[in-house]
Amino acid sequence: MKDFSQNGEQPVILETLAAIGIEKGHLVDLGAGDGVTMSNSRALLDKGWTGDLYDGDPKGAKDVTKQWITKEVIPALVNCKCDFLNLDTDGNDYWLLHAVYEHTAATPALIVCEINPIFQRDEAVVMPYNETHVWQEDQYYGMSLAAAEQLGKQYGYTLMHLHAGINAFFLRNDHAQAHPELIRPIEYRQKFDHKPHPPGKTWTMLN
Repeated sequence: MKDFSQNGEQPVILETLAAIGIEKGHLVDLGAGDGVTMSNSRALLDKGWTGDLYDGDPKGAKDVTKQWITKEVIPALVNCKCDFLNLDTDGNDYWLLHAVYEHTAATPALIVCEINPIFQRDEAVVMPYNETHVWQEDQYYGMSLAAAEQLGKQYGYTLMHLHAGINAFFLRNDHAQAHPELIRPIEYRQKFDHKPHPPGKTWTMLN
């Protein structure tokens, strides 16, 4: 099977879902791009999953809905049937994930979300909410791993894996407890893959 994902996330996603007994289900992809390039969802769709894919610029992709993704629209985008959630919007990811947890009935079995690795492992830091934010290919985006982990714990999720230092995998606690073998050691190091952001940009510290 072709690996559509950016850094090899796809096999981990497929293996995890198979291990917890979900062969087919429904997915939601927030920040899906064109739905194929660097996609964490395409392989599942090819296996027969149903899905709702959204992006602010889907580049004409027919199966990706053009939608500017804000926390206000999350309840309309994420339904209670969501088994797998992928989140990568290069900006308000923390606030969008919080909206999924707090303002929808969805309880995905598995969540994969991008984190910003420029922070220390124990620093819970997020970009302040800005619904008009457009990523400038710099270091100003998203949330630290500690912030994502803290939020997940609050709503019943276990950090099971960090892939390529940038994609955090969260398993719902009932599955994490039933399958402790899926929980991998978290190998974290700071990374500075993008150019520095302008000095006037601010961050919100959660701890």
